[in-house]
Amino acid sequence: MAALRKLDLRWALSAALPPLDFVLPGLLPGTSGLLVAPGATGKSQLALDMAVSIALGRPVAEGLFPAGPPRKVIFLAGEESDRLLAERLRSLLRLDEQSDSNLHDNLVLLPMAGEACTLLSDGRFTGLYDELLEISMGARLVLIDPLRRMHSGDENNSADMTHLVVAMEHLAKTAGAAVVGLHHANRASTTDTASQHAARGSSALVDGARWQLNLSRLDEKTADQHMISADERALYVALDFAKTNYLPPAPRCWLKRGPSGRFSLVHLQNARPKGRAVGGARLLST
Repeated sequence: MAALRKLDLRWALSAALPPLDFVLPGLLPGTSGLLVAPGATGKSQLALDMAVSIALGRPVAEGLFPAGPPRKVIFLAGEESDRLLAERLRSLLRLDEQSDSNLHDNLVLLPMAGEACTLLSDGRFTGLYDELLEISMGARLVLIDPLRRMHSGDENNSADMTHLVVAMEHLAKTAGAAVVGLHHANRASTTDTASQHAARGSSALVDGARWQLNLSRLDEKTADQHMISADERALYVALDFAKTNYLPPAPRCWLKRGPSGRFSLVHLQNARPKGRAVGGARLLST
C-alpha cells in the first residue's frame, strides 16, 4: 500500500514545468480514460485505428487526432481472434504501411477471444494483469477491449468499479502510458449520447476516469437535416468528448466509415456542398 506523501510546495510553485504532453487531445500519460458506445457502433475499429496510427506516427481517422512521433501501443482485444484481428488490421493499412518498421516495432496486439482474460479478480490483480503491466512498460497507449471481460466484479457496484479504476490508474502510472478502456453504453444513452453518464453501470467508473469519448449512431432526424440517405445513415457516427479534465469542452465530431471500414473525419453540411462530396458530407482536407 502506498504511503501518504506531501507535495513539495516550493517545487510546485517555482519549478519550470514542461507543457502538458497529451497522448490524444485531453488524455495524458499516466492517466486512464474510457471509450463508450453502444454495441456495433465501431468503438473497437476506432480504437484499433488509434493503436495503428500512434504506432506509425500518422493522424487518427484521417484527421480526427493529429499525428505525433511513432510510439509503442498495446491493444488487449478480449473479443477478437487472431484471424479477425488480422482482417481488421489489414483494412486499416496501406500496402506500404504494412512493411513499415515503426508498425512492427511499436504495435503489440493481444487477441484473447475464447480465453479467460481477467485482470482483476475479487479486487486483486491477477497474473494476467502482471503480464500486461510488464508488456506495457514504456508504451504510449494501452487499450483494453472490452472492460467487462477484464474483471470479476459487478459493474453496477460502486466499490467494484472503484477497484477497477484503481487498477487502470496503477497500470497507467506504473507503465507511464495512457490507459483507455472500451465500455458499453447504457440504454438511456439513446437520448443523452453526449453525457459521461452514457456509460453502463456504476457512475464510479466514469467519475474515476480522467477522459471519456462517446460514440453514437446518426439519428434519423439529423440525417434528414443533412440530406443523408437512409442507406448511408449507418455509415456515420457521432463522436463526443464527454469528459476532458485537462482541456476545455470540445465540439461534437462526425466520422464516416469508408469501404475498408476505416473511419474518416467529416463535416456534415446543412445544404448540398459544392465540389467533392461523399454521402452528404464533405471530407476534411489534410
